[in-house]
Amino acid sequence: MFRVPNRLRSAKVHRIGFTALSLLTCVACILIYSVRRPAVATSPWITRSNEYAALLTKAEEGKECRGEFLATKELLNLNPSFVECQQQRIRQTIHTLEEKLSQEKDNALRVDLAILIQAGQRELRSRALEQKHNLPYVNLGREIANSFSKTFRESSSLKTKQLALVELKQYAGKETGKPSLVALTEQQIRDRLKQSDIYFPEKSQLESDLKNITSHLDTLQKIFGQHQSSEYEDAYATLKTQLLEYDTFIRREVLPKARSRFRLPAEIYAFKLEEKGIEIPVEDLIRQAHAAFEQVQQKMDAIAPQVAQQKRLNATDYRAVIQALKQDQLSADEALHYYQQREKEIEAIIRRERLVTLPKRSLKIRLASAKENASFPVPQYRPASSPNSKQGGTFILPVLQPKTESRPYNDFTHPAVAWTLTAHEGRPGHDLQFTTIQDQGLSDARTKFAYNAANHEGWATYAEEVLQPYMPLEGRFISLQFQLLRAARAFLEPELQLGKITTAEAIRVLTQDAGFSRFFAEQEIQRYLTRLPGHAPGYFYGYQRLMELRSQVETALGSRFNAQEFHDFILSQGFLSQRMLQEVVSQKFNVGRRIS
Repeated sequence: MFRVPNRLRSAKVHRIGFTALSLLTCVACILIYSVRRPAVATSPWITRSNEYAALLTKAEEGKECRGEFLATKELLNLNPSFVECQQQRIRQTIHTLEEKLSQEKDNALRVDLAILIQAGQRELRSRALEQKHNLPYVNLGREIANSFSKTFRESSSLKTKQLALVELKQYAGKETGKPSLVALTEQQIRDRLKQSDIYFPEKSQLESDLKNITSHLDTLQKIFGQHQSSEYEDAYATLKTQLLEYDTFIRREVLPKARSRFRLPAEIYAFKLEEKGIEIPVEDLIRQAHAAFEQVQQKMDAIAPQVAQQKRLNATDYRAVIQALKQDQLSADEALHYYQQREKEIEAIIRRERLVTLPKRSLKIRLASAKENASFPVPQYRPASSPNSKQGGTFILPVLQPKTESRPYNDFTHPAVAWTLTAHEGRPGHDLQFTTIQDQGLSDARTKFAYNAANHEGWATYAEEVLQPYMPLEGRFISLQFQLLRAARAFLEPELQLGKITTAEAIRVLTQDAGFSRFFAEQEIQRYLTRLPGHAPGYFYGYQRLMELRSQVETALGSRFNAQEFHDFILSQGFLSQRMLQEVVSQKFNVGRRIS
Protein backbone atom coordinates (compact mmCIF):
# COMPACT_ATOMS: atom_id res chain seq x y z
CA MET A 1 0.00 0.00 0.00
CA PHE A 2 1.03 3.58 -0.44
CA ARG A 3 -0.76 6.49 1.16
CA VAL A 4 -0.65 9.41 -1.19
CA PRO A 5 -2.27 12.73 -1.83
CA ASN A 6 -4.64 13.17 -4.77
CA ARG A 7 -1.83 14.96 -6.43
CA LEU A 8 1.71 14.15 -5.32
CA ARG A 9 2.50 17.62 -4.16
CA SER A 10 2.68 19.45 -0.83
CA ALA A 11 -0.26 17.57 0.67
CA LYS A 12 -2.56 19.04 -2.00
CA VAL A 13 -5.98 17.43 -1.90
CA HIS A 14 -9.29 18.26 -3.55
CA ARG A 15 -11.97 19.34 -1.16
CA ILE A 16 -14.78 17.10 -2.44
CA GLY A 17 -15.97 15.19 0.59
CA PHE A 18 -15.00 16.04 4.14
CA THR A 19 -12.28 15.33 6.66
CA ALA A 20 -12.92 11.62 6.96
CA LEU A 21 -13.00 11.26 3.18
CA SER A 22 -9.73 13.14 2.75
CA LEU A 23 -7.72 10.84 5.00
CA LEU A 24 -5.49 9.55 2.28
CA THR A 25 -4.62 5.94 2.84
CA CYS A 26 -4.21 2.79 0.78
CA VAL A 27 -2.79 -0.72 1.23
CA ALA A 28 0.75 -0.28 -0.03
CA CYS A 29 2.26 3.07 0.77
CA ILE A 30 2.55 6.04 3.19
CA LEU A 31 1.59 9.68 2.72
CA ILE A 32 4.41 11.61 1.09
CA TYR A 33 4.25 15.33 1.07
CA SER A 34 6.64 16.09 -1.75
CA VAL A 35 9.27 14.58 -3.99
CA ARG A 36 12.40 16.64 -3.45
CA ARG A 37 14.39 17.26 -6.58
CA PRO A 38 17.77 15.47 -6.55
CA ALA A 39 21.08 17.09 -7.25
CA VAL A 40 21.33 15.84 -10.84
CA ALA A 41 21.70 17.66 -14.11
CA THR A 42 18.26 18.71 -15.34
CA SER A 43 17.40 18.56 -19.03
CA PRO A 44 16.38 21.91 -20.55
CA TRP A 45 12.91 20.62 -21.39
CA ILE A 46 12.37 19.55 -17.77
CA THR A 47 13.42 23.00 -16.59
CA ARG A 48 10.87 24.55 -18.94
CA SER A 49 8.23 22.04 -17.87
CA ASN A 50 8.76 22.86 -14.20
CA GLU A 51 8.38 26.56 -14.99
CA TYR A 52 4.99 25.83 -16.56
CA ALA A 53 4.04 23.65 -13.56
CA ALA A 54 4.94 26.54 -11.24
CA LEU A 55 2.44 28.74 -13.09
CA LEU A 56 -0.38 26.30 -12.37
CA THR A 57 0.71 25.82 -8.76
CA LYS A 58 0.70 29.58 -8.24
CA ALA A 59 -2.77 29.91 -9.78
CA GLU A 60 -4.23 27.11 -7.65
CA GLU A 61 -2.74 28.50 -4.45
CA GLY A 62 -4.35 31.85 -5.21
CA LYS A 63 -1.77 33.91 -3.36
CA GLU A 64 -2.38 36.89 -5.62
CA CYS A 65 -6.06 36.74 -4.70
CA ARG A 66 -5.66 36.75 -0.94
CA GLY A 67 -3.73 39.98 -0.42
CA GLU A 68 -1.80 40.26 2.84
CA PHE A 69 -4.23 38.39 5.00
CA LEU A 70 -3.33 35.25 6.87
CA ALA A 71 -6.44 33.07 6.66
CA THR A 72 -6.29 29.35 5.96
CA LYS A 73 -7.47 27.95 2.65
CA GLU A 74 -10.73 26.75 4.23
CA LEU A 75 -11.54 30.25 5.46
CA LEU A 76 -10.56 31.91 2.20
CA ASN A 77 -12.87 29.55 0.32
CA LEU A 78 -15.81 31.12 2.17
CA ASN A 79 -15.02 34.43 0.44
CA PRO A 80 -16.79 34.54 -2.96
CA SER A 81 -14.39 37.22 -4.24
CA PHE A 82 -11.36 35.08 -3.45
CA VAL A 83 -12.94 31.98 -5.03
CA GLU A 84 -13.84 33.82 -8.24
CA CYS A 85 -10.39 35.42 -8.47
CA GLN A 86 -8.66 32.07 -7.91
CA GLN A 87 -10.76 30.26 -10.50
CA GLN A 88 -10.15 33.04 -13.02
CA ARG A 89 -6.39 32.70 -12.45
CA ILE A 90 -6.63 28.96 -13.10
CA ARG A 91 -8.61 29.55 -16.31
CA GLN A 92 -6.07 32.11 -17.48
CA THR A 93 -3.21 29.70 -16.77
CA ILE A 94 -4.93 26.91 -18.68
CA HIS A 95 -5.29 29.27 -21.65
CA THR A 96 -1.59 30.15 -21.44
CA LEU A 97 -0.60 26.48 -21.33
CA GLU A 98 -2.86 25.71 -24.31
CA GLU A 99 -1.12 28.41 -26.31
CA LYS A 100 2.29 26.99 -25.39
CA LEU A 101 1.13 23.51 -26.41
CA SER A 102 0.01 24.75 -29.83
CA GLN A 103 3.50 26.12 -30.44
CA GLU A 104 5.65 23.41 -28.81
CA LYS A 105 7.60 20.95 -30.97
CA ASP A 106 9.32 18.88 -28.27
CA ASN A 107 7.24 15.71 -27.76
CA ALA A 108 8.21 15.25 -24.11
CA LEU A 109 7.30 18.81 -23.25
CA ARG A 110 4.04 18.49 -25.19
CA VAL A 111 3.11 15.56 -22.93
CA ASP A 112 3.84 17.64 -19.83
CA LEU A 113 1.81 20.58 -21.10
CA ALA A 114 -1.13 18.24 -21.76
CA ILE A 115 -0.80 16.90 -18.20
CA LEU A 116 -0.87 20.40 -16.72
CA ILE A 117 -3.86 21.46 -18.83
CA GLN A 118 -5.81 18.39 -17.75
CA ALA A 119 -4.83 18.97 -14.11
CA GLY A 120 -6.10 22.54 -14.24
CA GLN A 121 -9.34 21.45 -15.88
CA ARG A 122 -9.84 18.76 -13.22
CA GLU A 123 -9.32 21.35 -10.50
CA LEU A 124 -12.06 23.53 -11.94
CA ARG A 125 -14.40 20.55 -12.30
CA SER A 126 -13.68 19.54 -8.72
CA ARG A 127 -14.64 22.98 -7.50
CA ALA A 128 -17.79 23.00 -9.64
CA LEU A 129 -18.90 19.65 -8.24
CA GLU A 130 -18.20 20.84 -4.73
CA GLN A 131 -20.30 23.94 -5.25
CA LYS A 132 -23.08 21.81 -6.73
CA HIS A 133 -23.23 19.05 -4.11
CA ASN A 134 -21.41 19.91 -0.90
CA LEU A 135 -22.91 21.82 1.98
CA PRO A 136 -20.40 24.65 2.64
CA TYR A 137 -19.93 23.62 6.26
CA VAL A 138 -16.68 24.65 7.92
CA ASN A 139 -15.62 24.09 11.51
CA LEU A 140 -15.09 27.83 12.00
CA GLY A 141 -13.77 27.66 15.55
CA ARG A 142 -11.07 25.18 14.63
CA GLU A 143 -10.06 26.93 11.41
CA ILE A 144 -9.81 30.36 13.01
CA ALA A 145 -7.82 28.99 15.95
CA ASN A 146 -5.50 27.07 13.65
CA SER A 147 -5.02 30.10 11.42
CA PHE A 148 -3.95 32.44 14.22
CA SER A 149 -1.89 29.74 15.97
CA LYS A 150 0.08 29.14 12.78
CA THR A 151 0.48 32.87 12.17
CA PHE A 152 2.00 33.66 15.56
CA ARG A 153 4.04 30.47 15.61
CA GLU A 154 5.78 31.59 12.43
CA SER A 155 6.16 35.28 13.26
CA SER A 156 5.63 37.69 16.14
CA SER A 157 6.62 40.83 14.26
CA LEU A 158 4.72 44.09 14.65
CA LYS A 159 3.39 43.79 11.09
CA THR A 160 2.07 40.29 11.79
CA LYS A 161 0.30 41.51 14.92
CA GLN A 162 -1.26 44.38 13.00
CA LEU A 163 -2.47 42.09 10.20
CA ALA A 164 -3.84 39.62 12.74
CA LEU A 165 -5.84 42.37 14.44
CA VAL A 166 -7.27 43.55 11.11
CA GLU A 167 -8.21 39.98 10.24
CA LEU A 168 -9.75 39.35 13.65
CA LYS A 169 -11.93 42.45 13.20
CA GLN A 170 -12.92 41.29 9.73
CA TYR A 171 -14.02 37.90 11.07
CA ALA A 172 -16.10 39.64 13.73
CA GLY A 173 -17.53 42.11 11.20
CA LYS A 174 -16.29 45.10 13.22
CA GLU A 175 -15.43 48.36 11.47
CA THR A 176 -15.60 46.75 8.03
CA GLY A 177 -19.14 47.41 6.88
CA LYS A 178 -19.36 43.77 5.80
CA PRO A 179 -21.08 40.76 7.40
CA SER A 180 -19.15 38.77 9.96
CA LEU A 181 -17.60 35.48 8.94
CA VAL A 182 -20.25 33.60 10.91
CA ALA A 183 -23.08 35.51 9.23
CA LEU A 184 -21.55 34.92 5.80
CA THR A 185 -21.12 31.18 6.42
CA GLU A 186 -24.61 30.75 7.86
CA GLN A 187 -26.14 32.48 4.86
CA GLN A 188 -24.21 30.26 2.42
CA ILE A 189 -25.40 27.17 4.29
CA ARG A 190 -29.02 28.41 4.35
CA ASP A 191 -28.91 29.08 0.60
CA ARG A 192 -27.56 25.60 -0.09
CA LEU A 193 -30.12 23.93 2.17
CA LYS A 194 -32.81 25.12 -0.25
CA GLN A 195 -31.31 22.91 -2.99
CA SER A 196 -31.80 19.17 -3.53
CA ASP A 197 -29.14 16.44 -3.66
CA ILE A 198 -26.94 18.07 -1.03
CA TYR A 199 -24.04 16.07 0.38
CA PHE A 200 -24.14 16.69 4.14
CA PRO A 201 -21.22 16.31 6.55
CA GLU A 202 -20.98 12.96 8.30
CA LYS A 203 -22.82 12.83 11.60
CA SER A 204 -20.02 11.53 13.85
CA GLN A 205 -17.63 14.15 12.41
CA LEU A 206 -20.12 16.93 13.12
CA GLU A 207 -20.67 15.69 16.66
CA SER A 208 -16.93 15.64 17.24
CA ASP A 209 -16.59 19.18 15.89
CA LEU A 210 -19.37 20.46 18.12
CA LYS A 211 -17.79 18.96 21.23
CA ASN A 212 -14.55 20.89 20.67
CA ILE A 213 -15.80 24.46 20.31
CA THR A 214 -14.76 25.31 23.88
CA SER A 215 -11.15 24.20 23.35
CA HIS A 216 -10.91 26.29 20.16
CA LEU A 217 -12.22 29.36 21.99
CA ASP A 218 -9.71 28.76 24.78
CA THR A 219 -6.91 28.63 22.22
CA LEU A 220 -8.01 31.95 20.73
CA GLN A 221 -8.30 33.55 24.15
CA LYS A 222 -4.73 32.49 25.03
CA ILE A 223 -3.42 33.82 21.71
CA PHE A 224 -5.02 37.25 22.03
CA GLY A 225 -4.64 37.48 25.79
CA GLN A 226 -0.90 37.75 25.29
CA HIS A 227 -1.30 41.09 23.52
CA GLN A 228 -3.14 42.85 26.38
CA SER A 229 -4.90 45.14 23.96
CA SER A 230 -8.46 46.38 24.32
CA GLU A 231 -8.87 46.19 20.54
CA TYR A 232 -8.03 42.49 20.57
CA GLU A 233 -10.25 41.84 23.58
CA ASP A 234 -13.25 43.63 22.13
CA ALA A 235 -13.02 41.90 18.73
CA TYR A 236 -12.43 38.51 20.37
CA ALA A 237 -15.46 38.93 22.67
CA THR A 238 -17.65 39.67 19.66
CA LEU A 239 -16.24 36.74 17.68
CA LYS A 240 -16.68 34.38 20.64
CA THR A 241 -20.38 35.23 20.86
CA GLN A 242 -20.76 34.70 17.12
CA LEU A 243 -19.00 31.33 17.18
CA LEU A 244 -21.23 30.10 19.97
CA GLU A 245 -24.25 31.20 17.92
CA TYR A 246 -22.79 29.34 14.93
CA ASP A 247 -22.45 26.24 17.11
CA THR A 248 -26.17 26.52 17.96
CA PHE A 249 -27.07 27.04 14.30
CA ILE A 250 -25.18 23.91 13.21
CA ARG A 251 -26.81 21.85 15.96
CA ARG A 252 -30.28 23.02 14.96
CA GLU A 253 -30.09 23.24 11.14
CA VAL A 254 -27.39 20.80 10.01
CA LEU A 255 -26.84 18.04 12.58
CA PRO A 256 -30.36 16.55 12.21
CA LYS A 257 -29.74 16.15 8.47
CA ALA A 258 -26.16 14.87 8.74
CA ARG A 259 -25.16 11.66 7.00
CA SER A 260 -25.06 8.38 8.86
CA ARG A 261 -23.52 6.60 5.86
CA PHE A 262 -20.56 7.41 3.66
CA ARG A 263 -21.90 6.88 0.15
CA LEU A 264 -20.89 9.69 -2.18
CA PRO A 265 -23.25 11.22 -4.74
CA ALA A 266 -22.88 9.20 -7.95
CA GLU A 267 -21.51 12.18 -9.88
CA ILE A 268 -18.82 12.85 -7.29
CA TYR A 269 -17.85 9.18 -7.05
CA ALA A 270 -17.51 8.94 -10.84
CA PHE A 271 -15.23 11.98 -10.74
CA LYS A 272 -13.13 10.44 -7.98
CA LEU A 273 -12.61 7.31 -10.09
CA GLU A 274 -11.57 9.45 -13.03
CA GLU A 275 -9.26 11.46 -10.79
CA LYS A 276 -7.59 8.23 -9.65
CA GLY A 277 -6.90 7.22 -13.26
CA ILE A 278 -9.93 5.03 -14.06
CA GLU A 279 -10.66 5.80 -17.72
CA ILE A 280 -13.74 3.64 -18.32
CA PRO A 281 -17.35 3.90 -17.09
CA VAL A 282 -17.96 2.45 -13.65
CA GLU A 283 -20.30 -0.21 -15.07
CA ASP A 284 -17.51 -1.49 -17.34
CA LEU A 285 -15.08 -1.49 -14.42
CA ILE A 286 -17.44 -3.61 -12.32
CA ARG A 287 -18.09 -6.05 -15.16
CA GLN A 288 -14.38 -6.50 -15.96
CA ALA A 289 -13.51 -6.94 -12.29
CA HIS A 290 -16.15 -9.63 -11.73
CA ALA A 291 -14.89 -11.53 -14.79
CA ALA A 292 -11.28 -11.29 -13.62
CA PHE A 293 -12.24 -12.43 -10.10
CA GLU A 294 -13.79 -15.61 -11.51
CA GLN A 295 -10.79 -16.26 -13.76
CA VAL A 296 -8.36 -15.96 -10.85
CA GLN A 297 -10.54 -18.29 -8.77
CA GLN A 298 -10.25 -20.88 -11.55
CA LYS A 299 -6.46 -20.53 -11.57
CA MET A 300 -6.35 -20.97 -7.81
CA ASP A 301 -8.61 -24.03 -8.00
CA ALA A 302 -6.15 -25.56 -10.47
CA ILE A 303 -3.02 -24.90 -8.42
CA ALA A 304 -4.42 -25.51 -4.92
CA PRO A 305 -4.11 -29.34 -5.02
CA GLN A 306 -0.46 -29.00 -6.10
CA VAL A 307 0.27 -26.69 -3.18
CA ALA A 308 -1.53 -29.03 -0.80
CA GLN A 309 0.48 -32.01 -2.03
CA GLN A 310 3.80 -30.20 -1.84
CA LYS A 311 3.14 -28.76 1.64
CA ARG A 312 1.34 -31.91 2.87
CA LEU A 313 -1.84 -30.06 3.67
CA ASN A 314 -5.12 -31.76 4.44
CA ALA A 315 -7.06 -29.53 2.00
CA THR A 316 -7.54 -29.12 -1.75
CA ASP A 317 -10.12 -26.32 -2.13
CA TYR A 318 -8.27 -23.05 -2.72
CA ARG A 319 -10.04 -21.37 0.22
CA ALA A 320 -8.98 -24.12 2.59
CA VAL A 321 -5.40 -24.11 1.25
CA ILE A 322 -5.12 -20.36 1.92
CA GLN A 323 -6.20 -20.87 5.52
CA ALA A 324 -3.86 -23.83 5.95
CA LEU A 325 -0.86 -21.80 4.70
CA LYS A 326 -1.78 -18.98 7.08
CA GLN A 327 -1.50 -21.30 10.05
CA ASP A 328 2.29 -21.11 9.72
CA GLN A 329 2.66 -17.77 11.50
CA LEU A 330 5.95 -15.95 12.03
CA SER A 331 6.84 -13.97 15.13
CA ALA A 332 7.72 -10.29 14.70
CA ASP A 333 11.48 -10.93 14.55
CA GLU A 334 11.01 -13.95 12.30
CA ALA A 335 8.78 -12.02 9.93
CA LEU A 336 11.25 -9.15 9.62
CA HIS A 337 14.14 -11.51 8.89
CA TYR A 338 12.03 -13.50 6.44
CA TYR A 339 11.03 -10.44 4.43
CA GLN A 340 14.60 -9.18 4.37
CA GLN A 341 15.70 -12.52 2.91
CA ARG A 342 12.94 -12.43 0.30
CA GLU A 343 14.12 -8.98 -0.80
CA LYS A 344 17.64 -10.29 -1.39
CA GLU A 345 16.34 -13.28 -3.33
CA ILE A 346 14.05 -11.10 -5.46
CA GLU A 347 16.86 -8.70 -6.32
CA ALA A 348 19.00 -11.66 -7.37
CA ILE A 349 16.18 -12.88 -9.64
CA ILE A 350 15.75 -9.40 -11.14
CA ARG A 351 19.44 -9.19 -11.99
CA ARG A 352 19.66 -12.74 -13.31
CA GLU A 353 16.59 -12.44 -15.52
CA ARG A 354 17.28 -8.81 -16.47
CA LEU A 355 13.77 -7.77 -15.62
CA VAL A 356 14.45 -4.13 -14.74
CA THR A 357 17.41 -1.93 -13.76
CA LEU A 358 17.93 -1.85 -9.99
CA PRO A 359 19.12 1.29 -8.18
CA LYS A 360 22.34 1.42 -6.19
CA ARG A 361 20.48 2.34 -3.04
CA SER A 362 19.36 -0.41 -0.71
CA LEU A 363 15.79 -0.94 0.44
CA LYS A 364 15.11 -0.91 4.16
CA ILE A 365 12.47 -3.17 5.71
CA ARG A 366 11.27 -2.59 9.28
CA LEU A 367 8.35 -3.41 11.54
CA ALA A 368 5.58 -0.86 11.99
CA SER A 369 5.60 1.20 15.16
CA ALA A 370 2.74 1.02 17.64
CA LYS A 371 1.48 4.38 16.34
CA GLU A 372 1.57 3.18 12.72
CA ASN A 373 -0.27 -0.01 13.64
CA ALA A 374 -2.91 1.97 15.48
CA SER A 375 -3.40 4.39 12.56
CA PHE A 376 -3.74 1.94 9.67
CA PRO A 377 -2.21 -1.51 10.24
CA VAL A 378 -1.41 -2.55 6.67
CA PRO A 379 1.85 -2.98 4.73
CA GLN A 380 3.20 0.41 3.75
CA TYR A 381 6.01 1.98 1.75
CA ARG A 382 7.74 5.24 2.66
CA PRO A 383 10.06 6.84 0.09
CA ALA A 384 13.55 7.98 1.05
CA SER A 385 13.49 11.32 2.87
CA SER A 386 16.40 12.63 0.82
CA PRO A 387 17.08 12.14 -2.91
CA ASN A 388 20.79 11.88 -2.13
CA SER A 389 20.37 9.14 0.45
CA LYS A 390 22.38 5.99 -0.14
CA GLN A 391 19.34 3.98 0.84
CA GLY A 392 16.07 3.64 -1.00
CA GLY A 393 12.71 3.86 0.72
CA THR A 394 11.37 1.79 3.59
CA PHE A 395 8.93 -1.09 3.45
CA ILE A 396 6.98 -1.08 6.73
CA LEU A 397 5.48 -4.37 7.86
CA PRO A 398 2.62 -4.51 10.38
CA VAL A 399 2.84 -7.24 12.98
CA LEU A 400 -0.31 -6.97 15.00
CA GLN A 401 -2.05 -9.49 17.22
CA PRO A 402 -5.67 -8.50 17.98
CA LYS A 403 -6.67 -9.42 21.50
CA THR A 404 -9.57 -11.66 20.52
CA GLU A 405 -8.73 -15.04 19.05
CA SER A 406 -11.88 -14.86 16.93
CA ARG A 407 -10.36 -11.96 14.98
CA PRO A 408 -6.82 -13.06 14.06
CA TYR A 409 -4.74 -10.81 11.81
CA ASN A 410 -2.68 -13.39 9.96
CA ASP A 411 -2.61 -12.08 6.40
CA PHE A 412 0.97 -10.74 6.18
CA THR A 413 2.95 -12.82 8.66
CA HIS A 414 3.06 -16.25 7.05
CA PRO A 415 6.02 -17.28 4.83
CA ALA A 416 4.13 -17.73 1.55
CA VAL A 417 2.93 -14.10 1.39
CA ALA A 418 6.39 -12.55 1.63
CA TRP A 419 7.13 -13.03 -2.07
CA THR A 420 4.25 -11.07 -3.55
CA LEU A 421 4.16 -8.43 -0.82
CA THR A 422 7.88 -7.67 -1.10
CA ALA A 423 7.59 -7.43 -4.88
CA HIS A 424 4.71 -4.96 -4.48
CA GLU A 425 6.09 -2.71 -1.75
CA GLY A 426 9.77 -3.06 -2.53
CA ARG A 427 11.33 -4.10 -5.81
CA PRO A 428 10.30 -4.09 -8.57
CA GLY A 429 7.19 -2.34 -7.15
CA HIS A 430 6.79 0.96 -5.33
CA ASP A 431 10.44 1.38 -4.40
CA LEU A 432 11.55 1.39 -8.02
CA GLN A 433 8.90 3.98 -8.87
CA PHE A 434 10.21 6.42 -6.32
CA THR A 435 13.92 5.78 -6.68
CA THR A 436 13.49 6.38 -10.43
CA ILE A 437 11.73 9.70 -9.74
CA GLN A 438 14.49 10.73 -7.36
CA ASP A 439 17.45 9.51 -9.41
CA GLN A 440 16.26 10.83 -12.77
CA GLY A 441 14.84 14.12 -11.55
CA LEU A 442 11.55 13.72 -13.43
CA SER A 443 9.41 16.77 -14.07
CA ASP A 444 6.82 18.08 -11.63
CA ALA A 445 4.16 17.52 -14.28
CA ARG A 446 4.88 13.79 -14.44
CA THR A 447 5.26 13.27 -10.71
CA LYS A 448 3.07 15.74 -8.83
CA PHE A 449 0.38 16.76 -11.31
CA ALA A 450 0.06 13.47 -13.19
CA TYR A 451 -0.18 11.29 -10.08
CA ASN A 452 -2.96 8.73 -10.24
CA ALA A 453 -3.59 5.48 -8.40
CA ALA A 454 -4.04 3.48 -11.61
CA ASN A 455 -0.41 4.11 -12.56
CA HIS A 456 1.04 3.99 -9.08
CA GLU A 457 -0.78 0.97 -7.68
CA GLY A 458 -1.17 -0.61 -11.11
CA TRP A 459 2.61 -0.76 -11.53
CA ALA A 460 3.16 -2.35 -8.12
CA THR A 461 0.49 -4.96 -8.84
CA TYR A 462 2.02 -5.58 -12.26
CA ALA A 463 5.41 -6.00 -10.51
CA GLU A 464 3.98 -8.99 -8.63
CA GLU A 465 2.99 -10.54 -11.94
CA VAL A 466 6.49 -9.99 -13.36
CA LEU A 467 8.00 -11.88 -10.41
CA GLN A 468 5.35 -14.58 -10.21
CA PRO A 469 7.01 -17.09 -12.63
CA TYR A 470 10.12 -17.13 -10.42
CA MET A 471 8.31 -17.64 -7.10
CA PRO A 472 8.00 -21.03 -5.43
CA LEU A 473 4.64 -22.75 -5.84
CA GLU A 474 3.10 -21.45 -2.59
CA GLY A 475 4.35 -17.94 -3.43
CA ARG A 476 2.59 -18.03 -6.81
CA PHE A 477 -0.56 -19.31 -5.13
CA ILE A 478 -0.69 -16.46 -2.61
CA SER A 479 0.18 -13.99 -5.36
CA LEU A 480 -3.03 -15.15 -7.05
CA GLN A 481 -4.88 -14.54 -3.78
CA PHE A 482 -3.76 -10.93 -3.94
CA GLN A 483 -4.96 -10.73 -7.54
CA LEU A 484 -8.34 -11.81 -6.15
CA LEU A 485 -8.15 -8.93 -3.69
CA ARG A 486 -7.36 -6.36 -6.42
CA ALA A 487 -10.22 -7.59 -8.61
CA ALA A 488 -12.56 -7.62 -5.59
CA ARG A 489 -11.68 -4.02 -4.81
CA ALA A 490 -12.66 -2.97 -8.31
CA PHE A 491 -16.23 -4.24 -7.95
CA LEU A 492 -16.82 -4.10 -4.18
CA GLU A 493 -15.98 -0.44 -3.72
CA PRO A 494 -18.17 0.88 -6.57
CA GLU A 495 -21.00 -1.50 -5.67
CA LEU A 496 -20.87 -0.27 -2.08
CA GLN A 497 -20.72 3.35 -3.20
CA LEU A 498 -23.63 2.84 -5.59
CA GLY A 499 -25.71 0.98 -2.99
CA LYS A 500 -25.75 -2.32 -4.89
CA ILE A 501 -24.39 -4.43 -2.03
CA THR A 502 -24.14 -4.23 1.76
CA THR A 503 -20.98 -4.09 3.84
CA ALA A 504 -21.83 -7.55 5.17
CA GLU A 505 -21.83 -8.92 1.62
CA ALA A 506 -18.51 -7.21 0.89
CA ILE A 507 -16.93 -8.67 4.02
CA ARG A 508 -18.17 -12.13 3.03
CA VAL A 509 -16.43 -11.85 -0.35
CA LEU A 510 -13.18 -10.64 1.24
CA THR A 511 -13.13 -13.27 3.99
CA GLN A 512 -14.71 -16.35 2.43
CA ASP A 513 -13.92 -16.03 -1.28
CA ALA A 514 -10.65 -14.05 -1.09
CA GLY A 515 -9.43 -15.68 2.13
CA PHE A 516 -8.48 -12.62 4.18
CA SER A 517 -9.06 -12.12 7.89
CA ARG A 518 -12.10 -10.25 9.09
CA PHE A 519 -9.81 -7.72 10.73
CA PHE A 520 -8.23 -6.90 7.38
CA ALA A 521 -11.59 -6.98 5.58
CA GLU A 522 -12.89 -4.29 7.92
CA GLN A 523 -9.82 -2.17 7.14
CA GLU A 524 -10.68 -2.60 3.47
CA ILE A 525 -14.27 -1.43 3.97
CA GLN A 526 -13.01 1.67 5.74
CA ARG A 527 -10.79 2.37 2.74
CA TYR A 528 -13.66 2.05 0.27
CA LEU A 529 -16.10 4.20 2.22
CA THR A 530 -14.20 6.65 4.43
CA ARG A 531 -10.45 6.74 3.93
CA LEU A 532 -9.99 7.14 0.20
CA PRO A 533 -12.94 6.38 -2.06
CA GLY A 534 -11.91 5.81 -5.65
CA HIS A 535 -8.35 4.72 -4.90
CA ALA A 536 -8.72 0.96 -4.42
CA PRO A 537 -10.00 0.15 -7.96
CA GLY A 538 -6.80 1.69 -9.35
CA TYR A 539 -4.81 -1.46 -8.51
CA PHE A 540 -6.93 -3.60 -10.82
CA TYR A 541 -7.46 -1.09 -13.61
CA GLY A 542 -3.80 -0.05 -13.85
CA TYR A 543 -2.60 -3.65 -13.72
CA GLN A 544 -4.99 -4.73 -16.45
CA ARG A 545 -3.95 -1.88 -18.74
CA LEU A 546 -0.23 -2.56 -18.19
CA MET A 547 -0.70 -6.24 -18.98
CA GLU A 548 -2.53 -5.31 -22.20
CA LEU A 549 0.14 -2.77 -23.10
CA ARG A 550 2.97 -5.25 -22.61
CA SER A 551 1.15 -7.91 -24.63
CA GLN A 552 0.61 -5.52 -27.53
CA VAL A 553 4.23 -4.32 -27.53
CA GLU A 554 5.51 -7.90 -27.32
CA THR A 555 3.33 -8.87 -30.27
CA ALA A 556 4.52 -5.88 -32.28
CA LEU A 557 8.23 -6.37 -31.53
CA GLY A 558 8.42 -10.17 -31.43
CA SER A 559 11.96 -11.36 -30.69
CA ARG A 560 13.13 -7.75 -30.38
CA PHE A 561 11.10 -7.25 -27.19
CA ASN A 562 13.34 -6.58 -24.19
CA ALA A 563 11.61 -6.72 -20.80
CA GLN A 564 14.26 -4.64 -19.03
CA GLU A 565 14.12 -1.88 -21.62
CA PHE A 566 10.32 -1.89 -21.54
CA HIS A 567 10.12 -1.72 -17.74
CA ASP A 568 12.84 0.92 -17.43
CA PHE A 569 10.99 3.10 -19.91
CA ILE A 570 7.65 2.70 -18.10
CA LEU A 571 9.26 3.78 -14.82
CA SER A 572 11.03 6.73 -16.46
CA GLN A 573 7.68 8.27 -17.41
CA GLY A 574 6.55 9.02 -13.87
CA PHE A 575 2.83 8.72 -13.11
CA LEU A 576 1.30 9.19 -16.54
CA SER A 577 -2.31 8.18 -17.07
CA GLN A 578 -2.74 4.87 -18.84
CA ARG A 579 -3.82 6.57 -22.07
CA MET A 580 -0.84 8.91 -22.07
CA LEU A 581 1.46 6.03 -21.21
CA GLN A 582 0.13 4.06 -24.18
CA GLU A 583 0.89 6.99 -26.48
CA VAL A 584 4.49 7.48 -25.35
CA VAL A 585 5.17 3.72 -25.35
CA SER A 586 3.85 3.51 -28.90
CA GLN A 587 6.23 6.27 -29.99
CA LYS A 588 9.21 4.88 -28.08
CA PHE A 589 8.99 1.35 -29.45
CA ASN A 590 7.89 2.37 -32.94
CA VAL A 591 4.68 0.42 -32.76
CA GLY A 592 3.08 1.01 -36.14
CA ARG A 593 -0.41 1.66 -34.84
CA ARG A 594 -1.70 3.47 -31.79
CA ILE A 595 -2.07 1.04 -28.91
CA SER A 596 -5.72 1.19 -27.86
